[in-house]
Amino acid sequence: MKPIIGLFRREVESSLSVNRLKEAGYAEEEISVLTQESAIRKLLGCEPTCEVSRYAAWGISFGIVIYAIFGMVAGWCQCNLLGFGQVYGIFTVLGVLLAGAIVGGLLGCIVGVAEFEKDSHLYVQGARLGGRVIVVQASEEDAERVKRILEQENASGVKAL
Repeated sequence: MKPIIGLFRREVESSLSVNRLKEAGYAEEEISVLTQESAIRKLLGCEPTCEVSRYAAWGISFGIVIYAIFGMVAGWCQCNLLGFGQVYGIFTVLGVLLAGAIVGGLLGCIVGVAEFEKDSHLYVQGARLGGRVIVVQASEEDAERVKRILEQENASGVKAL
């Protein structure tokens, strides 16, 4: 089953669309009308903490990898060229890795928030303004048919998830 989603600006349009889908042979259990932000975000799989933390983890990983090279070079320079002990070199490597993790994590958070907003903005904002999000569980073969029905009923942002 593939969920098909569409946004209706008014309750009347969504009710007509639900009736049309029922006439087309879809059971009431296959049709959901969502109005709450949390339900919409959960359906889209873009809850803020999950999305942002995933990108932050990627950012931390890339930051550590990129900054590890600088940390090793700085540690080597401190130990060999400047005559400091190995402890200073180790602290330099660890400090630069920590800086990479912080910078990468912050950039990852920024990217994660942007990605989260991009995926959910239309539907969440529509629900905030009184719209209704309709989700139809359709088989692979019926997905295009459901999309056509929702588009004919003036739904915005019709797509398969």
